[in-house]
Amino acid sequence: MAEKRKHRRSNIHLDVELVYPEGGSSRVKTRDISIGGFFVEAHDDRSPKVGTPLTVTFLSAPHQSGTYTLKVRVQRLTHNGIAMTFIDFGLDDLRFIETILSSPS
Repeated sequence: MAEKRKHRRSNIHLDVELVYPEGGSSRVKTRDISIGGFFVEAHDDRSPKVGTPLTVTFLSAPHQSGTYTLKVRVQRLTHNGIAMTFIDFGLDDLRFIETILSSPS
C-alpha cells in the first residue's frame, strides 16, 4: 500500500489530554507525531466521530515547561487509536511541534 501522508511521522510518546466538545476528557499517549498531526493510542468507547474538532493539551513535551494546547480534528479511527490533524495552526504551534520533532527520542 502506498504511503499517503504528506509529512513524515516520528515515533514520539507523550502524555496528552483530549478535551471533547460535549465535555469531558481522556488522558492518552501519542504514538507518533508529524507537522500535520499525530496518532494517539485510545482503547475506550469514547472515541469521537471522524471530523470532530477537539482540543488537545500536551501534558509533557521535551524542552517545554508547563502544558501546550492545540486544536485538532479527528481524521481517522482504528481499533487501537485515533489519528488527528492540526487545525487553526499558527507559527507558535509550528515551533512547538518542530521542537518536539527535533528532540532526541
